[in-house]
Amino acid sequence: MGFFDTFGETVAAAGKTVGGKTKEMAGAARLSLQITQEESRLSRAFAALGEAYYRDHKDDMPEGYGALAADIEASAARLESLKQEKQILKNQKRCERCGAWMPADDRFCGKCGADNERNAGEDENKTTEEAL
Repeated sequence: MGFFDTFGETVAAAGKTVGGKTKEMAGAARLSLQITQEESRLSRAFAALGEAYYRDHKDDMPEGYGALAADIEASAARLESLKQEKQILKNQKRCERCGAWMPADDRFCGKCGADNERNAGEDENKTTEEAL
């Protein structure tokens, strides 16, 4: 029975080693996930702080932040232009009253209910009346 006793002890020791390594790997994976989550949370917090600071100080930006503010404004303008271009490609138009995007063929805005064809006609009539 000496062989089986030795074999059993060897298997038990190997199982403990594998179990320990598995726990280490699981612990490392858990910590890696927590680190990634905290880095993401920190990044979002910095972004929110920067956005709040920009909103509060965009009209009186301190000297060192002027270039960053100009980049933000230029990027926001490009983003809005790209969004408008995408909506036009999707055959969308803006509601004349609330500015929401709606199908170009729709007469009434799904958000505010404005009659966009009537409003457009009224604007044309006002321009014609003003010219007379």
